[in-house]
Amino acid sequence: MSTVSPSQQRLAEAFVDLAACPVTEASDPTGLLAALAAHGTELLGGCAAVVLYAPDDPARAEVAGTGEERLRLVRDAVTWGEGPGPEARRTGRPVPETALDGDRARRDWPRYARRARALGYGRVAALPLRAGEDTMGALVLLGPGSTPLPHELLALGQALADAAGWSLERERRLRETRALADQLGQALTSRIVIEQAKGTLAARHSITVDEAFRVLRSHARSHRRRLTEVAREVVERKLDLSAD
Repeated sequence: MSTVSPSQQRLAEAFVDLAACPVTEASDPTGLLAALAAHGTELLGGCAAVVLYAPDDPARAEVAGTGEERLRLVRDAVTWGEGPGPEARRTGRPVPETALDGDRARRDWPRYARRARALGYGRVAALPLRAGEDTMGALVLLGPGSTPLPHELLALGQALADAAGWSLERERRLRETRALADQLGQALTSRIVIEQAKGTLAARHSITVDEAFRVLRSHARSHRRRLTEVAREVVERKLDLSAD
């Protein structure tokens, strides 16, 4: 396996790409996962990198990478409930680089190890994909031959996974902030409409604003309608409520 370190320029470009890669949907960050797998395969010394992403239900895991046989291996590992990817995702800890023909792999991942060896791989490791405090998946590194995966390579792989994880966390927080802003905006709009309707009714029927509010609320309840909808129709003069 090649141990030539990638240039600083290529490393910088990879991290910038992961930081800037758009996440179209929180539940389906396909572009970011594909970028992580591509940079992992390119930068990590001849390893094949595959990303397992299962933030909620492991049974609905997504995988990203190249090579249909490799992708099928990771999908099947989820189905079997074995293999370094599901283990890293479950525990939130890195799975140390492991010989696929060793006792550990044969004992804990019998089907995974047999399939991976048949595909020509001799070593494997998995690095957790974290988003904040949550582990949402794993970056699986498959190496050819029997040479152990260098520690420096695994450290770089974890750094790439962490960069992608923080991008996921950033997008999650941004979506939550936008949702909260929308809720507050809707609440403010509703409050303004209700206050306008109270003032309209109070002026129209020479009653207090508290009495006007009781009229609005009574009509909404008796007709099983939202208070905001009733208030808007009063303001737009589409509904004339009696103060009686």
